[in-house]
Amino acid sequence: MDRWMKNNNFNKILALVFAIILWIIVHVDTAATNQTTVNTESKIIENVKIEETGFDEEKYVITSRDAESVRLEVMGKKSDLTYKFSDAYKVWVDLSNVQPGDNTLPLNYSLPSGVTLEDITPNELNVHVELRNTKSFPISIVTKGEPAAGYQVGTPVVDPAGEAQVTLPASELSKVAKVQGTIELEGEDATISEKKLKLYAVDSSGNEIKDAVIEPSSVAVELPITLPFKSLPLNISFTGQLPGTLALSRVTPEQDTVTVYGTEEALASLSSYEATLNLSTLGSAGTQELKLELTAPEGTARIEPAVLNVSVVTSEIAERTIDNIPIKLEGVNTGLTALIADPAGKAVTLAVSGAPALLDQLNKDNISVVADVVGLTAGIHEVALQVSLPRFITLGNATQRLTATVELQAPSTPAPTETPDNGSVNTVSPEPSTEPASGEESTPEPVQSGDSSVPAATPTPSDGAAENSGTSGANGTGNNAGSTGGT
Repeated sequence: MDRWMKNNNFNKILALVFAIILWIIVHVDTAATNQTTVNTESKIIENVKIEETGFDEEKYVITSRDAESVRLEVMGKKSDLTYKFSDAYKVWVDLSNVQPGDNTLPLNYSLPSGVTLEDITPNELNVHVELRNTKSFPISIVTKGEPAAGYQVGTPVVDPAGEAQVTLPASELSKVAKVQGTIELEGEDATISEKKLKLYAVDSSGNEIKDAVIEPSSVAVELPITLPFKSLPLNISFTGQLPGTLALSRVTPEQDTVTVYGTEEALASLSSYEATLNLSTLGSAGTQELKLELTAPEGTARIEPAVLNVSVVTSEIAERTIDNIPIKLEGVNTGLTALIADPAGKAVTLAVSGAPALLDQLNKDNISVVADVVGLTAGIHEVALQVSLPRFITLGNATQRLTATVELQAPSTPAPTETPDNGSVNTVSPEPSTEPASGEESTPEPVQSGDSSVPAATPTPSDGAAENSGTSGANGTGNNAGSTGGT
């Protein structure tokens, strides 16, 4: 080894090798440095959305802002700029300290690793903030379109019912006229149930007001879609017979009207609905609950309710005599006067029967007795009396003949006067009669019988026989029930 180290040529060769190695090392580092500098470049990123943080949305609302996004100019290696997604660039504004009015706030940003910001435009954000106000409005439902031909839309039922709260800036809240939901109709022929509707606020022109916060935001709606309908008063008539010892005291349906559905033409002729109660199903005194099945009138579609509950009260029959019931004259022809010759007192006594509770309320003012002389001429006539009794009250003797003798008189013709000497002729006009043309008694009002407030119709007796006209259709033995409803 010492021999080589002492060799001058060897030392020169070794020195040359070290020199070459050092040269390579220096030039390689320099090239790497130059390469990095060449790959650095800038890039423009447009429309980076400005996000919001720290904003109290329950207390404030932003009514205006001067920018929604920014333009970024960044610098970095080409590889970093090329392979970084645009959503890696973030820009936001901190709204935690805003106050009502105009606020100018700096923008914050974050960039991908290896990328630096050269410029941001704009670099601040101007926002106008207002306090939120809340006001309640009734919920209304509107419809667009039409149901099926011949059908009509009823009143919508909203759940939850009541009002909706609208929250807006004060300047916008003053424009709200109502809160509504809209149902689109396309020829429906049945009720729409549990329809979910979004609510929105509108102004007086019907334009939607954007950004309104509504609570509740939606409701469930039931919208009736039916044929035309008509509400009719309910009358109850009777068929069958009560046992001979019983009398009706009260008949009370659970409702006094029914609803009939059909075309407008079919409904036009209807003014009431008559249901029929079979009295033969009642066997003992007391209160019984009966069910009446209702049938839609001819030409109509349906009736509601289809089944009606009726409370019927019966009692053991009793009798009572009512004295001095005045006779009223009706139908006296013009030019005649009428006098009741018999009975002398111009009144009658009637035996009546019915439930004890109804008889206890009865007096002569509740009974009408009429002598109808319409069409009769001057002379003496025997006229059948027409008797009207309160509902569920009957004559005790249905075969009893009730008549009155009525005298109809024409005005007497005055005797002619002597002719005066001066040749003039004086005539004397007949004095008007002081006798009333018809009975002056007012028609007595029927007694309120239980729940009944309508007297039964009075048929005109035929063949000269007086008939019980206070009720119609139950039986012929004094237990008649009448045919009018609303008991």
